[in-house]
Amino acid sequence: MGRVEGRIGGAIGGYDIRATVQNGKITGRIGGVFVGDDLNIEYSLEGGYIKGRVGGIFIGRNIEGRINLSSLNARIGGIFDGNDIRLSIENGRVKGRCGGDVLGFDVDLSFDGDRAVGRLGGEVIGMDVNALVEDVEPIVASTLFVVTYYMYQVNHRNSGSGSSSAN
Repeated sequence: MGRVEGRIGGAIGGYDIRATVQNGKITGRIGGVFVGDDLNIEYSLEGGYIKGRVGGIFIGRNIEGRINLSSLNARIGGIFDGNDIRLSIENGRVKGRCGGDVLGFDVDLSFDGDRAVGRLGGEVIGMDVNALVEDVEPIVASTLFVVTYYMYQVNHRNSGSGSSSAN
């Protein structure tokens, strides 16, 4: 049984991730007890697929795509409100992008033993990754980190102090 546990972001802004990976199934939670999402994802590196749900039955996002030991091409969310995720392993690092050229974020992660560190987003706007990864392929763990940051962004879209809303 594998596990991924850690933090995306800092002590104040960010999400925790706690996931168990066993027999091609990923279960767990991202975020916290009150604000966050459940993980229920299936994958097969040999079969080349990943699919599942992040969140609940009514409020959440589907993920579906192709995965192997060295790359991932998937979509999280719907046609209009989702993002493409493209990851690949280059020189021992997992690099890629979630979203398009304008709206989205870069991925740059490295794995050393049972530690994963890196950055999601840019140097100014983005979050650090610091996590324990045991018996989980880097491409799978990286997918979980990307999904965590994506869901953080979705759940905090309109919570900024400068946002306007129709009250």
